[in-house]
Amino acid sequence: MLRKNVSFINCSFSKILLIVASGLAGFWLCRTIFTPEKTYAAPVTLNTLPNRALKWHGEEKNENKVPDNYIEVQRNAPKVSYSTKQTLEKLLEKERLERNKSPGYPVKLAQDEVFVGASMGYRGNAGLSKLKDNLRDPSFVGKIQDLEAKRQGLYISILRRRGQIVETEQGDVIVSYPQAPVMFPNNLKKPLDNWSKSEKIWLNITHFPWPEDETCQKYSVTFGKNIPIVGLASYPSSGNTWIRYLVECASGIFSGSMYNDVMLRKKGFYGEGLPEDSQIVLTVKTHGHTTGDGSHVDRDQQQWYNHMKEVNETAILLIRNPFEAIIGHRNLDQGGHTGLAKPEEFTGAGWNTFVKIKADAWLNFYKDWLEGTSSDKILVIHYEHLKLNVRHTIRRILDFLNLEEDEGRLGCIDLYPSGHFKRDHHRQTIENPFTVSQKEMISNSIHELDQYLARWGKERLPTKLYKYYN
Repeated sequence: MLRKNVSFINCSFSKILLIVASGLAGFWLCRTIFTPEKTYAAPVTLNTLPNRALKWHGEEKNENKVPDNYIEVQRNAPKVSYSTKQTLEKLLEKERLERNKSPGYPVKLAQDEVFVGASMGYRGNAGLSKLKDNLRDPSFVGKIQDLEAKRQGLYISILRRRGQIVETEQGDVIVSYPQAPVMFPNNLKKPLDNWSKSEKIWLNITHFPWPEDETCQKYSVTFGKNIPIVGLASYPSSGNTWIRYLVECASGIFSGSMYNDVMLRKKGFYGEGLPEDSQIVLTVKTHGHTTGDGSHVDRDQQQWYNHMKEVNETAILLIRNPFEAIIGHRNLDQGGHTGLAKPEEFTGAGWNTFVKIKADAWLNFYKDWLEGTSSDKILVIHYEHLKLNVRHTIRRILDFLNLEEDEGRLGCIDLYPSGHFKRDHHRQTIENPFTVSQKEMISNSIHELDQYLARWGKERLPTKLYKYYN
């Protein structure tokens, strides 16, 4: 009987300790999140940031791994993790339950959704109609904006504690590194005049591409000012992302895009999330009619999807061997930016149709550009030449963009010529996926484009460097 009572007392005491500890943990966590950031004893400048952030990053790597989108809160015991995404889900669930009493509406937040107005749980035609009606209600729109502001505020407080927001004479600066990128919002693809005061902090983001190199860590990438709009036009999987990395590092200015790829933003290409006409990015990526809606329209309509007007009918045209570009496009469609398609995706009727459509799209895209604007507004860059001599190609691009060369930056590019997106092609098991008839189709496209380049006085295709081409 005594043992039972002692056991009961120990059990109750343990529960009480657990409840008290949990309460203290919750209090400490809330206090950590919402109390003002402490100032540093030593002055902080952008030049001192790389080592400091890497120190933080190194300490975090030694801790136990936690899932993506989680922030680790350090203390003696216990250790608490919380998710900014889960916090937003709770806010959204409350809002949805208030607006829609029907149990049929889902309340789960889309996995990669950041803009809360697009994830309020509306599905189908009826749901879309209801959403449109609610968006006419100023109070509803205000609540959506308030939820997004709360989410952004929470994340900004996290960055401050990490040391990735620093006060300077020019205002707060968000600092980014390849080892510690930030989650750039995906709802800023709108005119800069429509940005709220709190959103404009994202215009002050600074990315250090080489923070671990003592010589190169001082170089950073930021947004520019009053930059002429110039396209970076290419067929998919032709090295567009690599060129963007090189141009950003050589110039110190972010590049932009007609799209809003979350994977690219997560790797530090923050200009991806800005409107293409902002004039604070150096070049604007476009694949024209070769992707999206343009890939499903008739030939006589394709030119309207090439974004030529949007980029001032001026562009760097990046051309790659279509044999390898088509393989890369298949990998992109099936495996994302860094993955690979399965071997069976390169055989059969589906692959044959893919090759025919893409060989035509590759040719037509570049023909449209050569015919649609004046020759002096186009710089043709061949991917194969870029691989042979990165520095020479970058100098040609800087000259086309009327930018001065920085020998220090070019030296760092020599040391780190690769970007963050690189497929491991050693895992690719297919040696030659093209049939005789497929080779003939692609070769015809190569021959025709080569004649077009000659007619317009542009550098012709380096076919001697083309794999699979006879």
